[in-house]
Amino acid sequence: MGSQPEGDADARQHLGDVEAMLAAVTDRGIIKLDVAGNVAFWSVGAQALLGYTAAEVLGERASMFFTDEDRANGMAERELDTARESGHLEFEGWRVRKDGRRFRAHVEVTSIRDATGVITGFAKVLRDLDADLERASTTFHALLELAPDAMVIVGSDGRIMLANAQSDRMFGYTREDLVGNEVEVLLPERFRGSHIHYRTGFFAEPTVRQMGVDLELFALRRDGTEFPVEVSLSPLRIEGSDYVSAAIRDVTERRAYEQRLRRQHEEIMELSTPVIQVWDKVLTLPLIGTLDSMRAARLTEGLLNKIVETQAEVVIFDISGVPTIDTMVAQHLLQTVQAAALMGTASILCGLRPETAQAMVHLGIDVGQLLTRGTLQDALQLALSLLAERVDVARGAGAALGRTLP
Repeated sequence: MGSQPEGDADARQHLGDVEAMLAAVTDRGIIKLDVAGNVAFWSVGAQALLGYTAAEVLGERASMFFTDEDRANGMAERELDTARESGHLEFEGWRVRKDGRRFRAHVEVTSIRDATGVITGFAKVLRDLDADLERASTTFHALLELAPDAMVIVGSDGRIMLANAQSDRMFGYTREDLVGNEVEVLLPERFRGSHIHYRTGFFAEPTVRQMGVDLELFALRRDGTEFPVEVSLSPLRIEGSDYVSAAIRDVTERRAYEQRLRRQHEEIMELSTPVIQVWDKVLTLPLIGTLDSMRAARLTEGLLNKIVETQAEVVIFDISGVPTIDTMVAQHLLQTVQAAALMGTASILCGLRPETAQAMVHLGIDVGQLLTRGTLQDALQLALSLLAERVDVARGAGAALGRTLP
């Protein structure tokens, strides 16, 4: 038999050397595709990364390693089209292993051309970014487990890369269920659209910040129940890729405590501004302590409701328990008087101390048509007189009306 041409032997030796070098690369998946996008070469690293043997994938479409969403969107074809035009592209995307687990991959696609420039195939190199994150953050991951709050690490595409045990307990998912899903799975449906916008904005300007300052934030458990949370965001950069660390705290108990405090405060405010019916159609409002804006608003609301309830015609404001009257307090008081007048109710002010009267004159406070008396007893006598006058006026008007009727 004749000997093989020396050139063919050199080519085989070169190919064997290349395959040996590729076999030594175990931390990356190196794949060759033909011009149609079918697998033509499958490295040892590709088998370790994706879980398929060469016999299972040779001749198959490379889209089999894509997620269902990317495959439906034609992502595999667009990759090759871009590589044809530009010669090379590099990006981060999601791939699926043989066992169905997703992982985030750094992908490089390069077109292969012959001596005449014709494309004969494509070389793809995949690197597991999840593994990079795990390797780069062994200590960090241990710290995540020690954190008192639920912690999730999210990539720039919004998908969860890592989650700690506290997140399992808080949301009811296992970490395997969370990893690879968009972080919006942890939000009620009504917030998901706006959150995508906020998340994109964070990666555009990553800074340590409290999420949703001055807003009430809610999260969603796997069983569909919602609960209030606080979220702190911190940017991370690992192996050249951007991430965000989100610390999530369940504030259900604290919110309940704050609501109890608010209710107690409202009850105290109501006790401090009681509206008392002292006579038929006569109310008294004893004021004690400082009258601020919040208390004044509650005072007006409570008084008007009581006027409607009792059909009161006179209100007595007893301010003997108010230590000082300034412009703001006087304005609040006069606004309440005006509101009562619109309801047809006359107002009497009593308990005005000499020093308070002098201060009001000095401040130029005009009490308008507000009636005043020194003591509550005097104010009550005036109230009864006003009621009597109103009765007489009503009777006179009724008599006049009766005479005009046929």
